[in-house]
Parts: sequence; structure tokens; C-alpha cells
Amino acid sequence: MRMFKLLFWTGCFILLSVTEQDTGETEIFCSSEPVVSFCGSSIVLQCHLEPQQDATDNTVKWTQQSDVVHVRKDGKDVPGEQMERFEGRTSLFSEGLRNGNLSLQLSSLKLSDSGRYKCSFQVGSVEKSCYVNLSVNGYEVIGSPEPVTAESGQDVVLPCRLEPGFDATTLTVEWRRNNATVHLYRSQKDDNEDQDQRFKGRTSLFHDEMHHGNISLKLRNVSEEDAGNYICFVPKCREKKGNIALKVVLKDEDPNKKGLVIGLIVTAVVVLIAGLVCYKHLEVGQDRQEDNNQSEIRRR
Repeated sequence: MRMFKLLFWTGCFILLSVTEQDTGETEIFCSSEPVVSFCGSSIVLQCHLEPQQDATDNTVKWTQQSDVVHVRKDGKDVPGEQMERFEGRTSLFSEGLRNGNLSLQLSSLKLSDSGRYKCSFQVGSVEKSCYVNLSVNGYEVIGSPEPVTAESGQDVVLPCRLEPGFDATTLTVEWRRNNATVHLYRSQKDDNEDQDQRFKGRTSLFHDEMHHGNISLKLRNVSEEDAGNYICFVPKCREKKGNIALKVVLKDEDPNKKGLVIGLIVTAVVVLIAGLVCYKHLEVGQDRQEDNNQSEIRRR
């Protein structure tokens, strides 16, 4: 009996020792390089466990100084502990947690998001953490310094770009003229529900080029009513704006029609001159006939 108890407690001691050793060997690592991004975009702050360990049911916490960015406990997120300014903008990778991936995705970046972030992993009373630095930069929205001129009936491109030219596909981009919505792009697609009726079916962005910061607008079949000042802007990060003036001129008439009109005018002038010449000729002939008649009368 004593031998059995000795073996039992020895096994428990060994099991506890192995468990403590495994927990003690787990390390947490964050990105060693600062993460740099731009206003309005989305980023991932890297954090993972080595060796890989299933962290699905463990406590994972992200903070920025004293502000709680994201918390996950007992297999689910706890939004009630999150600071209001991060609401709806953070998430962990559910599948990745199974392999020890504790990385945080942060969307719709703001300038105020810049700072030092702490990634924490807790098992029981043991907490391990690491840090990653995030720098959020602003940008310029550049329109056209010169007016854009187009003929009525033509398609025209109103140029606008981000400087530096980073990926704009995750941003909200809006085009306006006066108080009218010309075109709206958000959630990575065109959203023209609130678009002014005058521009319905006539506007588009260059989606393939938005990856390089091109947010120019194509406006089809322009008319004189389209002339005016346009604004392209990103309603984040202090609402940077670009201005573009559009001038619309009447389309020149068909050159063939012009030639026909000129030909008719020339023909009319020639006919008029010929008529005058004939009239003068007849008038001279009549005068001579009268003179001959007078001479014949005198002879008699």
C-alpha cells in the first residue's frame, strides 16, 4: 500500500513538473520592426507563441498604454472591456489562435492610433507579454491645379490622387459638387444609393489603379450643366480634400455641315454677281436701242 501511494504521488509530481515546464517554455513574440501605415487603412500587429500552442480558451489582451484595445476570454471576445475609440475596429484571427497566433487586426486607422501596443497571453496566474510600435501617417489628396476642359457629349476624367500613393481600396472616397454627392466608394465597393440623380449611371472610379492611390473620377457624356467645382476627399484623417474645376464647352459643329454652308454662301454670291452683270448688260442694250430709235426719227 505504501508503495502504491509513493508511486501515485511520484506520478502526480512528475505530471505537475512537466505541465509547469511546458508553460514555462512557452514564449511570446511581437514584431521587432515598427509598423508604419496610413490613415484610413487596415493593419495587422503581429504577435505569436513559440512553440505553437492552442490559445483558443486562454486570455489574450491587447492594450495601448492604459487603454484596452481588445480582450478575449474563455473562447470569446469581451467588447465590454474595450475602449470606445476602438469599438468595431479590432479583431483576432479565430483559426490562427489554434496555432498560437495572437495577432491583432486594426482597421480604419486614425492618427491617434499611433503608439506602443502590448500583447498579453495568460495561463492561470502566469502572464507573458511583448510590445509592438505603430506609426500612423497622414497623406495629401491632390486634385488638379488647372481647370479640366471638355466638350459637351464627351467623357472626361477628373484627376485626383493620394500622395504618397498607397493602397486606397480600403478607404472611403467621396466626390462632391456643391452639396451634391457625385460618387461614393466605401467598404471596398461603389455605394451610389445617395448619389445625385444627375450623375446616376455616369460615374466610375478606376478600381485597378486605386491600389496605387489613384482616386480619379470618370464622368461620361458631360453637358454644360456639369460645369463647376468638384471635390474629392477621404472622410478620415482631418478630411483631406482635392479640388478640380470642370469647364464644358459646346461641341463644334460637323465640318461637313460647315463646308456645305460655305458652299451655299459662295454659290449665292456668284449668282448675285452674275445677275447684276446681266442686269447691267440688258440696261446698256436698252439704252442703245432707244438711242437708235431717236436717230431714226430725226432722219425722217
